[in-house]
Amino acid sequence: MRLRALLDTDALGLKLLGGEDELDRTVRGVMTTDLRDPSRYLSGGELVLTGLAWRRDAADSEPFVRILVQSGVSALAAGEAELGDVPEDLVLACARHRLPLFAVNESVAFATITEHVVRQVSGERAGDLAAVVDRHRRMMTSGPAGGGPDVVLDLLGSDLDLRAWLLSPAGRLIAGPKVGGPPLPPAVCAQLAAEHLAAGRTGRRGPHRVALGGTTYSLFPIRSSGRSPQAARDVRETVLSDWLLAVEADAGDWPEERLDLLQGVTQLIAVERDRRDAARTVRRRLAQEVLELVQTGAPPAEIAARLRVAAPVLLPGLGAAPHWQVVVARVEWDEAQGGPAAPATEGG
Repeated sequence: MRLRALLDTDALGLKLLGGEDELDRTVRGVMTTDLRDPSRYLSGGELVLTGLAWRRDAADSEPFVRILVQSGVSALAAGEAELGDVPEDLVLACARHRLPLFAVNESVAFATITEHVVRQVSGERAGDLAAVVDRHRRMMTSGPAGGGPDVVLDLLGSDLDLRAWLLSPAGRLIAGPKVGGPPLPPAVCAQLAAEHLAAGRTGRRGPHRVALGGTTYSLFPIRSSGRSPQAARDVRETVLSDWLLAVEADAGDWPEERLDLLQGVTQLIAVERDRRDAARTVRRRLAQEVLELVQTGAPPAEIAARLRVAAPVLLPGLGAAPHWQVVVARVEWDEAQGGPAAPATEGG
């Protein structure tokens, strides 16, 4: 993971004190120390956490920081619990050696930061994460009580520390995490969907990475579980139907194990998608029967009877006969632009 990703997680309680130009450094591990010389335990790429017990006076900061830099660490995070604010001499020493420095709020335990970093960067956890996905696969295949894609997104947040949203090709929010921050604004949903469609037309392989408002999203297509990416030769077969999984993270930093894991998650969602499509096919057939009755001039009593029978399937959960409104939409395909034009609608 990159250093800037640490600042995007409010629960870690980190405040940047210096090194803003170095936030693209990669973190490969984490170490907590209060030794004056921890070099023997460092191999490079670590985020070093310290409670500052090694510091007796201002002269101690320079040699401590020099040792960290010579050992190749990525950054230093100093706790505020012991001394209150991080000492100015440590801030200046880090600035001289271009070592990024974070302050850790006294309410946050170093163990919380350590666990977060390890979960993000450890490839050795691939087996544990695969078990998480397998557990959710069983939940998804247990029927409607499994909760559908909402449960998948909750799992991504609780087990993998990833916020994610499921979007339609037009940017409609299909599902999102129930906890873990504010909802994704409609304008961002629409822009992510547009970026995904644009990337798809270029033929680039996913996930596609998009930066919006200082936040990086990785976009994963959700294709039918029975169709390979090469199966649809005509873009119009998928451009208006494939869902999109938008993950608030930069997948460019991920190991292959984590990418494979997210591909497995997209397959889980695709299964749920196919289940919904099958139910939609049944609803369309019932709706077509009702429309045919209208078109052939069937008696109103017969149409009303058919609507009463179809209502629990067409509009489940309403409990009472709804007021019906029939809307017809047509999509005009623009061959010159290679994509759909604005839909024309008719209502009745």
